[in-house]
Amino acid sequence: MSSNHNQVELNEAQRSLSLKDVERCSAWFWANQNNIRLSGGNYSLKNHEYQVEMLNAPEKLRCHKKGAQMGVSEAEVLRTIHGMINNRYNQGVLYLFPSADDVSEFSKARFNPLIADNPESIGSFVRATDSATIKRIGRAMLYLRGARGTANIEGSKKDSSKLRSIPVDKIVYDECDLMDPDMIDLASERISHSLIQEQVFLSTPSIPDYGIDKKFQESDQRLWMIKCKHCNEWTCLELEFPELITQHEDGSGMRLCRKCKREIYPYNGTWAAQYPSRKNNYGTWISQLNSAYVDPWKILQLFLNPPNGNIQEVYNSKLGMAYIAAENRLQAHDLYPLMSNEIGMFDHPGPTAMGVDVGNNLHVTIIDRPSEKSKRIIKIVEINAKMNKETPIAEMINFSPIHDLIKQFNVKSCVFDFAPVQQQVRAFRESELTCEVFGCIYQEHQRGPASWDVVDGIVRVNRTEICDTTHALCMEKGALSIPRRSSEIDEWVTHMCNLAKVLQENKDTGSKEYHYRKLGPDHYRHSLNYAILASQRIGIYVAPTTNKSKGSNWRGNDAGSFMSV
Repeated sequence: MSSNHNQVELNEAQRSLSLKDVERCSAWFWANQNNIRLSGGNYSLKNHEYQVEMLNAPEKLRCHKKGAQMGVSEAEVLRTIHGMINNRYNQGVLYLFPSADDVSEFSKARFNPLIADNPESIGSFVRATDSATIKRIGRAMLYLRGARGTANIEGSKKDSSKLRSIPVDKIVYDECDLMDPDMIDLASERISHSLIQEQVFLSTPSIPDYGIDKKFQESDQRLWMIKCKHCNEWTCLELEFPELITQHEDGSGMRLCRKCKREIYPYNGTWAAQYPSRKNNYGTWISQLNSAYVDPWKILQLFLNPPNGNIQEVYNSKLGMAYIAAENRLQAHDLYPLMSNEIGMFDHPGPTAMGVDVGNNLHVTIIDRPSEKSKRIIKIVEINAKMNKETPIAEMINFSPIHDLIKQFNVKSCVFDFAPVQQQVRAFRESELTCEVFGCIYQEHQRGPASWDVVDGIVRVNRTEICDTTHALCMEKGALSIPRRSSEIDEWVTHMCNLAKVLQENKDTGSKEYHYRKLGPDHYRHSLNYAILASQRIGIYVAPTTNKSKGSNWRGNDAGSFMSV
């Protein structure tokens, strides 16, 4: 008897040890075993079957592109707390939100109730709950911060004292599309001294090729594939929409198999990676089409008849898709028709205007004015002007090639990007004898025409308005021509398309204004902005009346006439 009893106790101990091991390793098992209570009731995978893999995925770099109210943020909170309780993140975790207001709302509405409603499984591990921005969980600290800069560095790079001194093992970027990209870059340095180095990006998407949409494109791109119990076909509702959504007789929505057109159910789904070779870069896309709480027929009706015509909100919040109206972003097919049959010129009799965007390289655009309402790009060039990679940008740019281009193309007005290298632009202006030189400062509060300070050599202009100007220039028939296609022109097209106009709300005032958001390298777009500004101060170029048979690139001595504006 005693031997049998001991064996039973041993088996129970082994089983208990095994369950504890699983609980330590699996966030979803821990949440279920402990009946974690959330605001809507006890945690359950029912109607959230897609969360299992999200809670357990081992990849250190993860992103989740999602529709609104899909429970993804809540799942990541549980995964973070589980990891801290089980000492995975001994250096701590940084939870980043778009603003300080979002931090306060999260702490009060989500985190504090989670502690209060789960006193044993969570609350017993939490200390220092009196602060909204920092909690001690287990051995480590959970930092809650807003991703808003508190200062500018050298007039261009943003900084935040609240992010600089935090060493952590994991960073969660919650609603990363609403964050300042500079703050994301700054925060990412907080895991540099960690062996874990875990980063999670999650957000409702906004515009294509930006934020969570870009992160997802770079990932292994997992889609929620639903298996039909009738024909065993797999269907992804996000890829098939607006097809495969219909109605039951009672008017409620029904999801259909793409093959047999019979009803399918999201709980019969699994994640499938579209690019499985992209190891260690885990990404998911889930929309309200897979929600047990949202009628898919209503989503379809909103798509067909968006409230107040706001189709972007339907794309973003309902479908989890990035979207931008055609008039708010240039596309390659808008720009290639602007090409002429001419190659970029080798020189020009003048007058011409130049724009220079300043970074590690110089991006130069030179234009002339064939008529009162038209512009012609005659030269674009990227110049490797770095003198010393180890020194700050303000001390390492060689502007000598710009002097040569001014002489070669008879440039009469030149506008530089002023912010990164103010002293060097001033020095260049003093040394250039044949061309007027201005430094450009973008000012969002300015409205109307550019303001020219000819004494100090400064031009001030609203960034959104000058980007609107170059957008309209590209879209108006006959207003702009560019040289024939080449690798340089392809690069120019890419840069031109990497700005998107979005409506942003000022958190401080509540007002909404349009701003251009950077999606990738955009140096040539700003270079064109500066060249267009410079062209306001030159006359119209009239082609020579002789030697026409030699073409517009002829290198003779006949100069075009200078006509004042």
